[in-house]
Amino acid sequence: MTALLLSLPAALFPTLGIDLDRDATEALKLWLLLGAALLVLLGRALPRRWGTGLLCALALVSTLNYARWGPKVPLQRVDTYDLMHYYLNARYFDELGYYDLYPAVILADHEQGGPHFDEGNKYLAQNSAGHGVMPISHALARGAEVKATRFSPARWAAFSADMRTLQRELPGLSDNLWREMIQDHGFNGTPVWTWLARPLAEAVPLRFIKWLCAIDLVLLVAAVGAVGRAYGLRVGLWAWTFLMLSYSARWPTITWAFLRYDYVAALLFAMAAIKRGRHLLAGALVGWSSALRLFPLLWMSGPLLLGLDGLWRGVVRQRLLLLAAGCLLSLGALQLGATAGLGAQTVRVHFENMLDHNKAEKLSSRRIGLALALPFRGEALPKYIEPERKALIEEQKPLRFGLSALALLGLGLGLRHKRDDEALGLGFIPFFLLTTASYYYYITRLTLVVVHSSRLEAPRHRVALLLLLAVELFANGAEVLLPGHRVFHIGGQAWLLSAYVLWVVGSGLWQRLRGR
Repeated sequence: MTALLLSLPAALFPTLGIDLDRDATEALKLWLLLGAALLVLLGRALPRRWGTGLLCALALVSTLNYARWGPKVPLQRVDTYDLMHYYLNARYFDELGYYDLYPAVILADHEQGGPHFDEGNKYLAQNSAGHGVMPISHALARGAEVKATRFSPARWAAFSADMRTLQRELPGLSDNLWREMIQDHGFNGTPVWTWLARPLAEAVPLRFIKWLCAIDLVLLVAAVGAVGRAYGLRVGLWAWTFLMLSYSARWPTITWAFLRYDYVAALLFAMAAIKRGRHLLAGALVGWSSALRLFPLLWMSGPLLLGLDGLWRGVVRQRLLLLAAGCLLSLGALQLGATAGLGAQTVRVHFENMLDHNKAEKLSSRRIGLALALPFRGEALPKYIEPERKALIEEQKPLRFGLSALALLGLGLGLRHKRDDEALGLGFIPFFLLTTASYYYYITRLTLVVVHSSRLEAPRHRVALLLLLAVELFANGAEVLLPGHRVFHIGGQAWLLSAYVLWVVGSGLWQRLRGR
């Protein structure tokens, strides 16, 4: 029945009947990215109608390529690894909380004749003291305690059935992925995300999960549509094309996971709202995004710097006050709702869990940031971040934060004559400078694409967009030519993004010096 319901949407749409594998489509991405760069370079030389037509064609081909030229990716498949975390843990959050997903799924697996996959002899345990590797016997004991003290018999039976479906009936997991999953960092959804997602997960049975996964697609299409209405068709097309070609959208695949792109859709809606002069609404949307993932609050850095520059000159920018008020009211209301709905203890546990998760010694080889650029020397190996590099990242904190402070000062000085939406969209820069987020959160570069594609008549914006495309060309090229060389992959991206930051900050300062 589950397989039938998952395949039902495919019957509603025509199929190209190709369904290429991911390696082939990622190789094709390289040519599409080169085509995008060529469009940027030739944009002013082409008649507007020709430029728009070519951009439409590029967006269409990029979408088909993302879908791997067939119906299976968008309409049939799901990511069971991700759903095990975000759907299953949200559905049974009252019993599992933030710490006990892995003990519960390991116990349920063993109770049903498992281990179904080769689980190895260890897993990553979580508790108030942090994360630590423990033997599988510890997971079984902890799982038995959770089952006895938190689950009713009916809820445990439902949880076991859902876990079995995800693990054994839906494609995706394997011995390697199962071992990787139970050694991952568990469920990390914010209290607000959990509070909002839990009712949906509880209301929609697993057999209808593909329809639940479609929410992200609806949100992204609507958000890019809002950008197109506010900025014009070409900007909307650039945003969609970048989304389809970005390495950061490689995983989780859109329509495979549950509410994993909601925060970036909210940021795009915010940019469209501020462009249309609706600052209070825009602020509320940034607050919503921040409540869902925390880090989008950094997108308020640009408006803050712009407002401080105005105060320095004795000017109060009232629209920026509305933007800040909307953000604070939205964020505060959502946090209060989540605290009331889940309990203050849950909020505290999540905060402590994130602090532990973001320590230098816990860095994974899938994270990017200035912290990964500084110690990188172009090495093709190793696959994982060595302890020595993690120690160096910790030692370089004063240097990193000093450079970040200078860059942010330069960014603020260069914003004087910029639009409010541009100041908001450049919020990615402090995100890159100050955090070490996983590569998939770098899809937030969409706000940069909106900023630069809306001003392509200016050479500095054309160069900035070309640099963003160069990052994607490198990331996808490294995946095709050097798969698995993750330190090289994230280090190279961090270098290129550092070059982008230098260009944007430097060109902004030059524009200020010229009084423009």
